[in-house]
Amino acid sequence: MKYIAYGSNMVQEQMAFRCPDARLIGTGYIAGARLEFYLHATVEKTGDQRNRVPVAVWEINDRDERSLDRYEGYPSYYIKERWPVHMSDGSQIEGMIYIMKMIRQSPPHSAYYKGIEDAYRKLGLRSQINTILKPALERSLQRGTHW
Repeated sequence: MKYIAYGSNMVQEQMAFRCPDARLIGTGYIAGARLEFYLHATVEKTGDQRNRVPVAVWEINDRDERSLDRYEGYPSYYIKERWPVHMSDGSQIEGMIYIMKMIRQSPPHSAYYKGIEDAYRKLGLRSQINTILKPALERSLQRGTHW
């Protein structure tokens, strides 16, 4: 199964711990969505195809999925959907993605955010830190309490 990660599960070391059998397929983006932080990361559909969220795509097995379900608090905190991804090699795939169900008006912890920022760098998404990641953090800080 293809799993679409846009937050802390982009971090290869964390995925190795949570899902030892997971294999990184590559990176890409989701069109028509925006990254948001409500304590943790989520994506929200915008309808505007110019809005994009960078993602890492993993191949996971059933055991890995059960592990992620527990970690993500499925089905109370996050739900699962199937979304298309435009891969960096030009192909398009569909995969499972977790979408936040329980919204909390609070910015992310600095270590959580830093981990995602580091993952962007390691995955070659450095240019999207200023255009996607930091604006999501700024929107979160405007909505909730400050760091």
